[in-house]
Amino acid sequence: MIYHLNDYRYLFHGDDATPAVREILLLCKENPGSTLYLGGGRLDFYGEYASELRYHISNNDRSGEKTIFPLLGMKDLTIDGEGAELVFHGKLVPFLIDKSENVTLKNFTVDYSHVFFFQAEILAASENAVSLAYDPAEYTLEAGSDSISFISKEEGWRYDAPKLLVCEFSKEGVPSAYAPQYFTYFPDKSDGSFLEVMYRYIKPSIPAPGRLELRGNFGFTHTPGNIFLWTFSGRERSAIIANESKNILVRDVTVYHAPAMGFVAQLSENITLDCFHTVVKPGSGRVLSVNADATHFVNCSGEVIIKDCRFLNMLDDAGNIHGTYMRVLEKLDEKTLLLGFGHPQQVGLNLYRPGDKVNLVDNMTMQPVAELEVASSVLWNPRYARVTFRDPLPEVKKGYVLENFTRMPSLTITGCETGNNRPRGFLISTRKKTVIENNTFYNMCHALHFTGDANDWFESGPVEDVLIRHNNFHNSAFTGGAVIAITPSVKEGHAPFHKNIRIENNSFRLHEPRFLAGHHVRDLVFRGNTYTEDPSLPAQEKIGEEGISLSDAESIEIELPEKL
Repeated sequence: MIYHLNDYRYLFHGDDATPAVREILLLCKENPGSTLYLGGGRLDFYGEYASELRYHISNNDRSGEKTIFPLLGMKDLTIDGEGAELVFHGKLVPFLIDKSENVTLKNFTVDYSHVFFFQAEILAASENAVSLAYDPAEYTLEAGSDSISFISKEEGWRYDAPKLLVCEFSKEGVPSAYAPQYFTYFPDKSDGSFLEVMYRYIKPSIPAPGRLELRGNFGFTHTPGNIFLWTFSGRERSAIIANESKNILVRDVTVYHAPAMGFVAQLSENITLDCFHTVVKPGSGRVLSVNADATHFVNCSGEVIIKDCRFLNMLDDAGNIHGTYMRVLEKLDEKTLLLGFGHPQQVGLNLYRPGDKVNLVDNMTMQPVAELEVASSVLWNPRYARVTFRDPLPEVKKGYVLENFTRMPSLTITGCETGNNRPRGFLISTRKKTVIENNTFYNMCHALHFTGDANDWFESGPVEDVLIRHNNFHNSAFTGGAVIAITPSVKEGHAPFHKNIRIENNSFRLHEPRFLAGHHVRDLVFRGNTYTEDPSLPAQEKIGEEGISLSDAESIEIELPEKL
């Protein structure tokens, strides 16, 4: 069936298109194979008639209270914006794809009427104070003794924030190469987070409308004339969420802003992002696009294809592809474990299905202790899972974790551009075949990061087949460190974690050699690459003697880049 939103304008409430969309989506569910044409132009969406749902979204805060496009149990659905500008008002999730198959989203942009971040011009600064100027018509603030409050009276929301991540940008929208990333922390006592090494204990005041003063020990001096940026919404309400769905295509879609991520998928299969962009809206004066990652994939499977995308000016990574380690809490019987989630933003997902092959992993060495097959899995509640295996368990020690390597995807990243964002390009943690080619990177930190951690972030697992070729690393890691980092969080031992990484025929353009650093890796090839020294780029400490630093590395083939 073909549906045109313009045929349902009689259902609009003022300029709110939500009732019409909700009605058409019911018809689309009754008629698999339907296409909804949005008709182009500007479309506004409010929360009054939104679907009210609650989901646990991994690596986000619990999210999804109000959703405008709830694509639940859909089959063979296409939503074609025909160039539409979708504008969302308030605390809303634009798109939620849940338990659906063959869903295509294309030809539209996503933005919010009021952004969920704060930016201000730095008027004056010292190591103990910062004076800021902001637009009081854009931002309403209240300063308390242990928090800053951000308020939108028009949209009816308020955020009281005791802790806020800070990033300094140039007026051109580029993160500073020399200002450190840190959290302003307003209470007098730490919250005990492992991130507290990044806290600056600060006290705020508002001496006049449009002026904000921050006082405390910053440990460095901000640059007057640059942009001071905070995000305050938490990781809530990503633009597009996919949960337990398969065969998803997002094509020619641009996200100008989202309170959390641009696109996040969990336990989903076969996803293609084709010309999916997260960028600053032209002419907006903003320096930030989305408040977190441009893309994020957690325990997905099949193929993940990211092609011809632009991921710019996010406050987190271009993409993170990983699984989740669950902590072993107790051996309930000879075949059954009680598991807990290691990080509060990972709770609520049943990560295992009967027949899944999983590894029991020593959290200190990051090495597998046994391979097991899942017989059954059930969540006791959002914090605990009971998993039974086909065969008896080996000895289980305190701290061991469980990794589901079955639910990991092959990965292709090609023709993409990413940069001017706070941390990294792509974090890769899948053992399936991975190809990264013909991309351009100019990220603040590592362009590519191969990590893995079973004690803090609990993001799994090792890579085993990676090809990195024909990429342009232009001013990557411009705040320092290696362009490509292989740094799993191994606490004990020297055994390799990541394996079979080939870095070939790429071009590096940097102020100094900082190509590759890593450890606990085997079968690593670095050859056929070129290097252009560019003194106009930010100067940082070089890596090793020739731009490469490796330890606990086995079976490596290193050829220094040809200097052009």
